[in-house]
Amino acid sequence: SIFQASDGSVSSAANMSPHPLKLEPVFVTDPFDSEVFSVRFSPDDSFLAGAGSHGCVSVFNVSTGQEAYRLSPSGSQRTVKQVCWRPEKESASLRTRGLLVGASTDGSLRQWHVTSARCLEEFGPGKEAAEQLLCVDYSHDGSRIAAGGVSQAIFVYDEETKKQVGHLKGGDSLTTAGHSNRILALRFLPTSGDGGEPWSLVSGGWDNTVQFWDLRVGHAVRAILGPHICGDALDISKDGSRLLTGSWRDKDSIEIWDIGRGERIEAIPWRKQGLEEPACHMYTARFSKDPHESFIVAGGSFNSEGGGEAKVLSHGSGDTGGGGSHCVGTLVRYTCLSADFASSGSGMLAMGGMDGRIRVMRIAANDGGIAGNSGYA
Repeated sequence: SIFQASDGSVSSAANMSPHPLKLEPVFVTDPFDSEVFSVRFSPDDSFLAGAGSHGCVSVFNVSTGQEAYRLSPSGSQRTVKQVCWRPEKESASLRTRGLLVGASTDGSLRQWHVTSARCLEEFGPGKEAAEQLLCVDYSHDGSRIAAGGVSQAIFVYDEETKKQVGHLKGGDSLTTAGHSNRILALRFLPTSGDGGEPWSLVSGGWDNTVQFWDLRVGHAVRAILGPHICGDALDISKDGSRLLTGSWRDKDSIEIWDIGRGERIEAIPWRKQGLEEPACHMYTARFSKDPHESFIVAGGSFNSEGGGEAKVLSHGSGDTGGGGSHCVGTLVRYTCLSADFASSGSGMLAMGGMDGRIRVMRIAANDGGIAGNSGYA
């Protein structure tokens, strides 16, 4: 099914293939007064955070579609480029739930307790380092926060103390020299065992490389050459074996890589049939959160014509050829800057774009039910 978007709004849907799934609109937020650079569902899917160049983070109640909290740092209106929720264990107390970190172009990381709208901590390299932070991620156990930006370095902080515990820059002088341009995306790799020390993460940016970092040695230890990352377009499978990249370029804009071997598994075509033009240059690409990463959401802009597209692709972990991907739905005439999937039980995903609105959709079966018993096919 293809959702026709006029000025970014969903206006109609038409079945273009016998695919058993479709996209259904859930809600569209009121417009920000800026672009939406980052969207993230909370761990329990109750809230959806969106950030932009107005310096605030808007947090929406997913059940109502209404803005529930607006997080506004005092004395700063600098762009919040990316947000990330702290992972939560089921045993976590209410006081420690609902923590959100935002990375800003003033070089600061701010941690918020969302339901009280309080800024708990402000930390980071800051103005003294002339740093602009463009991406942020939590380690899977919630013990570390990593952020990257224009200085080609990654700053790592202890979650409890907010003290810097790592400054990653450069390479091993043998297999990689590290990044040579700004870092737009980074992700921690999953750790083995509960409470294991997070030591490895990946990052991508403008220099056409994805770098693999080892916190124990303080620099990059290997790299994948090729992906041109220009936004929230880097993701890792739950088991840590596969890497998804979205590149801002004409050809092979969506790729899946084997992390262990550092080799490309496949390039997923943006258009299965018809014209290859206009090419869509990716700003975002994310795996779904079900055990098999059954779906990919990706989107970006057209280089020459303005506008852009976003797509949801059905793609199981067992598919290793280009024929394994199917388009569930497309938003057209829409420049997508960030996207995120909710947990596997809801079938929901969110997209944020240039028009300042967040669109929440649901993957559903064509018979009207949610796709699959777990929310995904």
